[in-house]
Amino acid sequence: MKITSIATMILGLGLLMSSTHASAGDEKKVDFAADIQPIFKESCVKCHSLDPKKPKKHGAGGLLLDDKAAAFKGGKAGKDIIPGNSKDSLLVKLLSGPVTLPDSEEDKEIKAMPKPKKGEKWKPLSDDQIAIIRQWIDQGANWPD
Repeated sequence: MKITSIATMILGLGLLMSSTHASAGDEKKVDFAADIQPIFKESCVKCHSLDPKKPKKHGAGGLLLDDKAAAFKGGKAGKDIIPGNSKDSLLVKLLSGPVTLPDSEEDKEIKAMPKPKKGEKWKPLSDDQIAIIRQWIDQGANWPD
């Protein structure tokens, strides 16, 4: 009777592991052009752009999100996109709320992104938008040339 119980547990554990592995493999691959770029265009590149025709905050904080090389280089605060690691990517942290960065003299707080327009309250990205950016970064942050 004990052998049957152990065998059942092992079989159950094997099925659980295989179903978990299958569901991880079934995760939708995030497409930069279809899923990420529209979010960046709508909410980010107004301030984080190479385009000199954009508002005065051209390249705010040194971060540019309309150029692949510049985006992966990051801004003045460091790497904003760390492929494969959304947890440590500053971009994700800033989309979720203000971030305090250790500075040599004092802690520096960077306001949550996207910043509100003059006279408006902060309007964060939706949870779904942040989740898709997080997923894109965790999947390696593929950004075609």
